[in-house]
Amino acid sequence: MAPSIKRKAGPTPVSAKKSRKVMEPEPESSSGEEAYDDMIDEEEDSNDDDEDEDDEEEGDYIEGEDQAMGSDDDSNDDEDEQDEFMAAAEHDASSKPQNSMGVKNSSLYKAPTNDEIQGLQESSDLFKSNIFKLQIEELLKEVQIDYKKAQPLEAALRKLKEIFDRTPAHQELSLAAIKANMKKRSVVIPFPSPEPSSDIQYTFGYSAPSAMHLVGSFPLKTVSKSRDGWSVDVAVEMPEELFQEKDHMNYRYFYKRAYYLSVLAAAIQDKKSGMSSTRTEFSTLHGDQRKPILILHPSGDKSATDFKKMRCTIRIIPYIPSSVFPAQRLAPGRNNVRSADTTEQPPTPQYNTALQQDTAFTSHLTFLYQHSKNCAAFKDGCILLKVWATQRGLIRSTNEGFNGFLLEMLMGYLLQGGGANGGKKLANGFSSYQLAKGTIDFIAQHDFTAHPIMMGQQASSGEFSKEAFVSNFDVVFVDSSGKINLAGHVSKAALDELQHEARLAMKFFTESSDDKFEALFLKRVDSPILRFDNVIKVHVPKNIAGLKSYTKVAALDYPSPFVHFARSIAPLLKRGLTDRIHLVATRYEPLGNWATSSSAPDFRADSVITIGLLLNAAECARLVDLGPPADDLEAANVFRTLWGNKAELRRFKDGSILESAVWEAQGMDAHDWIHHFAVSHDSVHYWAGQLNKFIQYNSKAIPERLFDNKVAAANGFQTVVNAFEALSKAVKTAEDMPLSVTHMYFASPAARLSSTFIPQPRDFNVPAAHFPDSAQYVEPLDVIIQFETSQKWPDNLKAIQRMKTAFYLRLADKIKYKGMRATVVEETAEHSLGLNGYLDVRVAPGFVFRCRIAYDKEITLCEDIISDRKSSQSLKEQHQKALDLYNRHFVQAPMHTFLMHALAHKYPSLSQTIRLTKRWVSAHWLAPYFNDEALELLSAAVYSDPAPWVAPASGFAGFARVLNLLSTWDWKHEPLVVDLNGEMTAKERDDIRHNFANTRKNMIASNSATSPQTKTTSISSDHASMFIATNKDTFSRWWTWQSPSPMMVARLKALAKTSLDHMLKVTAASATTSSSALNALFITPTAQYDVVIDLNPAMCTRYAQNLSPDAQYFVTKGDKYKNLGTFQKSVFGEQILIGFDPAAEYLAELQRTYGDIALFFHDRYGGTQIGVLWNPMALSPRAWKVNLGFNSKPADVNKDGVLEVAKELSTKAKNGKTTGGSKMVVPNIEALMSEIERIGYGLVRSVQVNRDPSATN
Repeated sequence: MAPSIKRKAGPTPVSAKKSRKVMEPEPESSSGEEAYDDMIDEEEDSNDDDEDEDDEEEGDYIEGEDQAMGSDDDSNDDEDEQDEFMAAAEHDASSKPQNSMGVKNSSLYKAPTNDEIQGLQESSDLFKSNIFKLQIEELLKEVQIDYKKAQPLEAALRKLKEIFDRTPAHQELSLAAIKANMKKRSVVIPFPSPEPSSDIQYTFGYSAPSAMHLVGSFPLKTVSKSRDGWSVDVAVEMPEELFQEKDHMNYRYFYKRAYYLSVLAAAIQDKKSGMSSTRTEFSTLHGDQRKPILILHPSGDKSATDFKKMRCTIRIIPYIPSSVFPAQRLAPGRNNVRSADTTEQPPTPQYNTALQQDTAFTSHLTFLYQHSKNCAAFKDGCILLKVWATQRGLIRSTNEGFNGFLLEMLMGYLLQGGGANGGKKLANGFSSYQLAKGTIDFIAQHDFTAHPIMMGQQASSGEFSKEAFVSNFDVVFVDSSGKINLAGHVSKAALDELQHEARLAMKFFTESSDDKFEALFLKRVDSPILRFDNVIKVHVPKNIAGLKSYTKVAALDYPSPFVHFARSIAPLLKRGLTDRIHLVATRYEPLGNWATSSSAPDFRADSVITIGLLLNAAECARLVDLGPPADDLEAANVFRTLWGNKAELRRFKDGSILESAVWEAQGMDAHDWIHHFAVSHDSVHYWAGQLNKFIQYNSKAIPERLFDNKVAAANGFQTVVNAFEALSKAVKTAEDMPLSVTHMYFASPAARLSSTFIPQPRDFNVPAAHFPDSAQYVEPLDVIIQFETSQKWPDNLKAIQRMKTAFYLRLADKIKYKGMRATVVEETAEHSLGLNGYLDVRVAPGFVFRCRIAYDKEITLCEDIISDRKSSQSLKEQHQKALDLYNRHFVQAPMHTFLMHALAHKYPSLSQTIRLTKRWVSAHWLAPYFNDEALELLSAAVYSDPAPWVAPASGFAGFARVLNLLSTWDWKHEPLVVDLNGEMTAKERDDIRHNFANTRKNMIASNSATSPQTKTTSISSDHASMFIATNKDTFSRWWTWQSPSPMMVARLKALAKTSLDHMLKVTAASATTSSSALNALFITPTAQYDVVIDLNPAMCTRYAQNLSPDAQYFVTKGDKYKNLGTFQKSVFGEQILIGFDPAAEYLAELQRTYGDIALFFHDRYGGTQIGVLWNPMALSPRAWKVNLGFNSKPADVNKDGVLEVAKELSTKAKNGKTTGGSKMVVPNIEALMSEIERIGYGLVRSVQVNRDPSATN
């Protein structure tokens, strides 16, 4: 007889049987029974040794992205402890006496043991680094539970055994009688749907359980903590005599099972039970509504049976011996559910498998235990595998996905098979890492359709043959008995998702460039908006049971129309979308627990099914889906049935006549398939293109004659690229040039497909007066020209600039004969050594290219001056600025453009992601502090290294990923490495980390030198507070070295977190898919600014790019009176001004004049406000001096340290001396406001002061 549950077996598999003789199930093999008994004895002995352990609280568990292996404080403490340990070790070593050979502590020089050698070899062969191995070991410690604290749990389990044994037995009660009895005890029997009819003839009975077993992960010690908690599964064996021969049919078994469970619930809730304070609830087993279970929560009363400290629940699961029903009656091809509504008797494989699985709890536990005995790392391997699956949302409580038990059984199977030529995929000597990785590799590569898993001896024919299983299930994974499909409930969509994640994991495992441990095991990455390219929310129709797809035959095996509906969506989408998508994944919230006094819940009419689509970027945007030829009537009929009214017969250019489905726009629309389910249009919420409007002109306010979004979307960037090619041809073929042009580089954001707005041509033949001033802005597009080498170039930088001007004039004269108008512009002396002039060329159909000449010898000349000891410091600084300017414009910008252009073609959605990111940053008035290239690299980072996901294939997902990156990245301690061409080596990554470490080290040193008494880790703006490194810029020197400042980075991070939270909230709510719900993403609060300067929109030439422009500023007389030829007169004159933005010029002037005492914020894309924040340090009183740099006024400091403006500059004492005058001054805010308003006269409409900084002091 198996041991009783009263023994102190702790958290171990326990078999408890009554003393009276009962019929026992026949074991599958004697070895299995012996192994099960061995497991009991072994765990009992190990638990006895642990009874006297302490009862401390458990550690934290991995919960999500914001929880990591350790905190900064912990790491600092560890470093301090390590230093103390090393110092103590050195002291001990020096104080020990030396042996005769003069060697200190010879034990330190012993040869390594075999275990140590094996560990070192394993670290070298299996892991990318020893850190990865240590991370896994630490992870396992964190997620494992402490079995030493299980005494209260053991007491609760023993108490349950006592309660169940003393519950009085009864036989032969009718349905009405058991309902009445349970009602008196405040328990509603959790009958599955359809509930038993009132006229049934069979009866219900109860007798004490024949046995109780601990099953699942707890007795195997493969429990992993999760944010949802964990459970102890107690399998309660229902006596065989309670069932009749035909109870396997028409839900009779499940009804009796539900009644048995309700009796157990009533017994626990009885006041005399001793556990009445334990809260009990009903739930479902893996989401199967046929099989309710009983959930016991800890009482929290600190009694002997209070297991609250274990942070778990107990699940009571009724089951039956395998001998109750003949296995043949539950074969997958058998029908066991009859209905009066139909004469058909199709197979009911889901029903049959649900019953079969209730007979195999102990046999499956024995199977897993044998492998845990033979393979030392099996337990840890299972935990590691389940952590990976949980973090990726693969383990779910719904009845169509995988669970931890299936993954454990799969690992067990691979220890005895699944390999090449019938061998083993895994070996007993593997480590936990090898076991988990090997299992994931098998999932990724195995063809479950062509090669279903049959663990036992496969029947060549009959009702349990491979063909019988394959024809009745989506996924086949048959246990060692050869009769039970463990994955019978798993849908094909769930398997596809698991395999997709497994392939992605294997990519992370095999990548040698970087450590992907965090992406694999630490981050919870199941958010639909971040994980999928498009997200669809389907609100289930109220008449779901009446849908055509839910037939009476389907209802036999799927009693829940909601579950049937959810399983039907993915196959249909895959048929319709074909190669447009890589993956379709479905999600829905499982039924929650319910009180034992309440009826079993069902899915509500307003339940939501979430569908995630991973798009095939190469195919998802095509406009036409081709079907079969017209003469193939059968295939054509199938095509038309699938597509409904969208299907049409078309003749194509090659002469073929095919069935086809034409999409309304590039991309996909979820509403095209809803006719199959009779779901209303309003019930389908499709999140895909809602952000597009933010990178387009507002068509409601701006006439199409000014900017046409439809034409721009259709042509994309190709129009401007064609114009550049025409310019390049004209310049290269220009005659009578002193030197020929060898290269022309298009270095504008438009060349990188990353300009916020797609450039639209402007007809330069139309006078400027035909355009309102609010739409006058013309964007110049940067072009770099390189001539052939020559010895005739001068050796003086200023002379070189004059030579460039001469070339501009010659080019302008030559290309005018090719229909292009050119203008030569000489810039101010500020950049006279680096950039001193350019050539603006107007090219049809209406673009302006700003051309600059690059001459590489300028670099050498600047370097010579800088390295010359005789050069003055000011001269060196002047040439250093010129050198940096040259490198940025003529070296780095073309290289950056080349790499970004290639990446944008590799990932088509990158362009939209960058454009949305630029728009979002500017909308929050941060554009002055983040240049285009830095934002492009930020966006590229989520494509070049998309871990823990695949690269996004939509701008919607890409933008959400950028927000996630910005809100989570630790800029103070981590460099952002962007591998633009996919060729970065491990050495280059190490160099970047080394450069970053030196940068931060120098930053701390400079800060310490500035304020030696204060320990600080703030980042100086001179040391790249946002360190973004690439293959070509390992120091993050060119785009983020001086800007943004740490304050701007912190501001951006906070805004990103708030925006992402709002985006997740809106998309999860599914109340609407209107783009207006996302408007808040691009609206910044203004109350936080000290001053807000309001500009006149009529004077802002980029006002047309505003998010919400006022239509009155785009109406000319010609719009109102079509018969009149006169138009408004532009305040800027008749000439078209290239790149002229009054708001930007005003902002630049404010920054030059007041940049030391204030920060200025502005939206460059049509913004009509400028935010001002006073520098708190500049507001502090300082000694007055000449040329202070700003308007000031005297200030006094009272005894409380509060600043007060002196009312009188001085008073005369009796001795005639002047006293009491203030020697300190502060900025005169009122005067400064007047100056700011005066500088912007005609542009500034009003100035709003939100806070008076002097009042706060």
